Amino acid sequence: MEQHDEKIYQIVQDINEAIYSMDSHFVKVYQHLVTDDLSAKQMILLDFINKNSNVTIGQIAQYLNITSSAVGQLVSKLEEQNYLSRRINPENRREIFVQLDVAGVKYFEKEEEIRRFIVSKYYSKLEMGELEQLKFIVEKLSGIVLKESALDEE
Repeated sequence: MEQHDEKIYQIVQDINEAIYSMDSHFVKVYQHLVTDDLSAKQMILLDFINKNSNVTIGQIAQYLNITSSAVGQLVSKLEEQNYLSRRINPENRREIFVQLDVAGVKYFEKEEEIRRFIVSKYYSKLEMGELEQLKFIVEKLSGIVLKESALDEE
């Protein structure tokens, strides 16, 4: 069984190295297209808000696993740069929604443009069946990770 575990470990290492190498290449080659000087936490916050509508400070705090005060500071800094804006929930005036502002929308428009370019330049070289297999495997692994993570939290 140990030899089997070692083989799995090596295969996963090879996969991770290939993905890291590919991602590093994309960052080096395309970083000039994204001029935004954002921290990793700021990018994660923007991505969360982009994928969810009517996000509150509390929801962001829970997602990032930080205090509401820390979220307020992050949001304020991004608000100064026009990435985010806040608005009062008309149904509950004590609740504030955070949403993308002009610079935030532009950030994701540029990101989409880069993604489409990468797909056309690289992924389009794969056969449709290979892409479907890759998608299936990645989604299956993601499901396993999320299921196991949920079990760990119980």
